[in-house]
Amino acid sequence: MVSVPNFEQLKEVCGSNELKDCFKFVFAQDESENDGLIAKITDLCNGVRQKISKFADLIDEGQCISHFDATACVGLECLEKAQARNGDNLQALIGALDLARAARDEKREHVMLMDVRD
Repeated sequence: MVSVPNFEQLKEVCGSNELKDCFKFVFAQDESENDGLIAKITDLCNGVRQKISKFADLIDEGQCISHFDATACVGLECLEKAQARNGDNLQALIGALDLARAARDEKREHVMLMDVRD
């Protein structure tokens, strides 16, 4: 996470002594970081979805051979448990994505408020 500078540092970075410009800068930076977080979580979700799809294919294939092989039967059980955990992980990521999107909207409102104050 990026450190947030104090107001004197913000004034330097913004090139302005006005607090509205400092706040606007902070909120714009925060919004940008949030967009990066959304992109990262979206990528993670897509990766987990691909894994779930691949595991589903393995489970389907494994069901054909597990009846004849004790090791395959145990492996298939473990694969099914891992698949369930993958689904849990995906749901958690989707929840985090929903929160990040809600925060994005809120942060955009903050930036707009500073724009209105101009």
